[in-house]
Amino acid sequence: MRYILSLLAMFLVVGCNSKTNENSADINNIIIDNTHVVSKNQKIMQQYKQFNEHLIRDFDIDFRTIITQDDKDIDIYTNKQFAKSQAKSRSKSGKALLMVVNTKQDKVRLEVSMALEPVYTDAFVSYIERKGFVPYFRDNKITDAIYMAAELISDRAYEAQEGKEFMPPMQSKSIGAGGKTKANIGIKDENAKKGNNVLVDSSDTPANVLNKYLEVLKKHNTNPNLNIYTKSTQDFFKKWTVTEINQNHEIEFIEKCQQGREFYISPDGDHAVAMNDPIKQRSCSPYFFKKENGTWKLDIATMAQILRFNSIMQFHFDMKKRLQGEAKYYAFAFDGYMLGKNGFPYKVSAKRKMDSKYRWGYTCTGWHYPQDKERVKQDPQKYTKCWVKYVWQGSPADINLGLKNGDAVIAIGEGMDYNQNASFNEFMDYLKELPSGAIATVYVIPYKEKAILKRQGIAP
Repeated sequence: MRYILSLLAMFLVVGCNSKTNENSADINNIIIDNTHVVSKNQKIMQQYKQFNEHLIRDFDIDFRTIITQDDKDIDIYTNKQFAKSQAKSRSKSGKALLMVVNTKQDKVRLEVSMALEPVYTDAFVSYIERKGFVPYFRDNKITDAIYMAAELISDRAYEAQEGKEFMPPMQSKSIGAGGKTKANIGIKDENAKKGNNVLVDSSDTPANVLNKYLEVLKKHNTNPNLNIYTKSTQDFFKKWTVTEINQNHEIEFIEKCQQGREFYISPDGDHAVAMNDPIKQRSCSPYFFKKENGTWKLDIATMAQILRFNSIMQFHFDMKKRLQGEAKYYAFAFDGYMLGKNGFPYKVSAKRKMDSKYRWGYTCTGWHYPQDKERVKQDPQKYTKCWVKYVWQGSPADINLGLKNGDAVIAIGEGMDYNQNASFNEFMDYLKELPSGAIATVYVIPYKEKAILKRQGIAP
């Protein structure tokens, strides 16, 4: 796949509407899962559907998938199913692709219509089947293999649109207009995770580490235990499938984004973000780095947790996971940007910029529990609490801590500093006095909700 989070996980989340008839992107028509390998996961099915809508919308390509255990010869079965789907194709120009995965026969076949043969050549089909699909099948990740197919088909469509011919970086034999290969489902590749170790020391900067990672990709080194990775990233890669296609595309991605990339160090001094302009260069993903044992290391595990890509590979954040765990240490790099509901960074309106007199960028008004009404009259400072009246978009309160308008603050701190009944003034003083780089912990009840949420972030 083309970019880093495609290498890590096929998180493709784009919003769209569709009708449920044969000529629309009805999921029951574009992916038929007779084995229930994929269909039992509705979220995955929905994301697959949305990606297919991108292919039909942008390239008029009708790409469908069938997962079966049929006993018929896969060539005969595929031809029959392809003709059937063509009769009610969504493509207006006869551009159709059908991938059939037979888990019983351990085979995969990709059928290509005549209209697409100049683009999806024999060499291309052979290459993506062997280097694209099979590594995922070997790891028994059929769903990921299907996503890989969709992404590679999309990548090739973009290249063809730019007039580029497909030149396979491997020897490929002709297998006809479409082709089949052994899927090797569940058969581990003993050479899948090998390569010489790459070391870092205290003199290496995040920029050095990224350059070393680029060399790792160029050598197709898939060793998950490389010293340039954080411990969590090593654990991540031990479980994740990495292919030559993944690595080749990420090389292109990193080199393309060299111009304009800046490195930012967090207030705690132990985290860093390499990023381009998140608005003008949205196709350039940020990279995260963490100091472990005094050396900078690449934190791809956290990137996979919070970064997502739409169908044209623009990055955005998973708004539910953006500040969870280690991720909260990287939010600082996006101070000054507002985040849309889907997690895309935007420029803050000049009319809504935070006043420089505010450190965090929020205002409070008072509230109290109904049973404390009389107590408030006697001791308002003790029983009046903070109800977050306004949070400036792009402020540390917004980006670093995740405070929202309407949050009712009920507790602050952790451990020995935990205050389960924080007053208005105690909350205000807590955030005001917290040292830069320290973790702020606030417990709130969001507006019109009942559940208590824990919000954490780095003090600016």
